[in-house]
Amino acid sequence: MDIAFELNKISNLLMIGISILVQFIIYPSFKNPDFKNFNSFHLSYTNKMFYIVAPIMLTELSSSLILVYKNPSKTYLISLFFLMLVWVLTFLFIVPIHKFLSTNHSIKKVEKMIRLNGLRTFFWFSKYLIIIFC
Repeated sequence: MDIAFELNKISNLLMIGISILVQFIIYPSFKNPDFKNFNSFHLSYTNKMFYIVAPIMLTELSSSLILVYKNPSKTYLISLFFLMLVWVLTFLFIVPIHKFLSTNHSIKKVEKMIRLNGLRTFFWFSKYLIIIFC
């Protein structure tokens, strides 16, 4: 059993699960116009999610890099490519929208974030299929 491979699978699955919850429950709830104190709620949400998601994402990244280092096969390189797409979407597009939402409520921004998270979920799911079946 390769510990890097197992950590990669587990962290990938955890992020797929979190991303699905975010896609269908959490982000859509941000559109509710009756949401009282949205800005303070949103800031609290992002701070709490950081402590849950950051260790998992870092585990997935580090295990992906270890897998590529140990075996630079096409499977692991493509898997890492999909993970890089996730990171680009997250830090160049989704995080700035979260920063905006911490001070301003915008249904348009929330809808954009839902679309981007759908794409991010697709990339995570694709990455998982690649490491399992290729």
